[in-house]
Amino acid sequence: MHSETMILYLETLIQEKTFTQAAKKLYISQPYLSKSISSVECELNTKLVDRNASPLRLTYAGERYLYHLKKIRNRYTEMVNELSLVSQLDYGRIRIGVHAIMGSFLLPLILPAFHSKFPGIKIELIEQNPSISESDLIENKIDLYLGMDPATNKKLAYEELTRDEWCMIVPESSSLYQIDKTEVSLFPFPISTLNNEKYVLTGNHSAIRKQTDLFFDKHDISPDIVLESNNIGTVAALARQGMGITFLPKSALLENESFKHYNIYDFETKDLMTIYFAAHKKNKSLSASDKAFMESARESLKDIYAR
Repeated sequence: MHSETMILYLETLIQEKTFTQAAKKLYISQPYLSKSISSVECELNTKLVDRNASPLRLTYAGERYLYHLKKIRNRYTEMVNELSLVSQLDYGRIRIGVHAIMGSFLLPLILPAFHSKFPGIKIELIEQNPSISESDLIENKIDLYLGMDPATNKKLAYEELTRDEWCMIVPESSSLYQIDKTEVSLFPFPISTLNNEKYVLTGNHSAIRKQTDLFFDKHDISPDIVLESNNIGTVAALARQGMGITFLPKSALLENESFKHYNIYDFETKDLMTIYFAAHKKNKSLSASDKAFMESARESLKDIYAR
């Protein structure tokens, strides 16, 4: 019997505790499940399941058998990935989950260079909320998830790509606006002056908003939130047009900011900083394509502050 099938059968039996419940969950008959496991037991000349126990459990031999089946599966996956690398990444596919807010400014910094290096690798982008991407990773519906702090799911491994400092767009309508500022400069006022200013911010579900709210709480700032948007580009554009102050990572700034009717300020504080990461399922062997993508992304982002 195929090793993947036996892994599934034994793990389901452990979980469900009886042959009847396990068979029901597997959508097979109870006699077929029992016969399948008995057949392997005869082949190995050892018992894998303690049928006298209540609830059912694996024997020590059964535990070792399952352990080695999983080990064989992992080694096979490693072999497939190595062969993929030998083929020089001529062809492949990577399914990437990414938050739409983050993707709008980060992906243009990453994807063109990767596509230029590996034109035969197809990228499938799934733009969705972080919680859905994390769930999809665990269920193997996607290969990688591009996100930003916080990174909290213990079932995932997070590979840091780069760190991005934040800045603030202050429009002419704000009392903090300074005339004739034509470059990014250090915020010249106490942080307390941000209290009761008007703000345009990303939505509550975004990582950027969560970090902004933590910053507000830490410094006892009560923002007057005029508008929220799910798109960081929209928020930045509205701030430039005078609707209110906003915060954004430096990588989200325009290539050529006009500074017409708005200032852009840096902060000395490290409270506002984003760590971008590529996440993947823990204990899952990465394909050659996945590894090449993460290495290319790091290379593209290493000079992010030089812009």
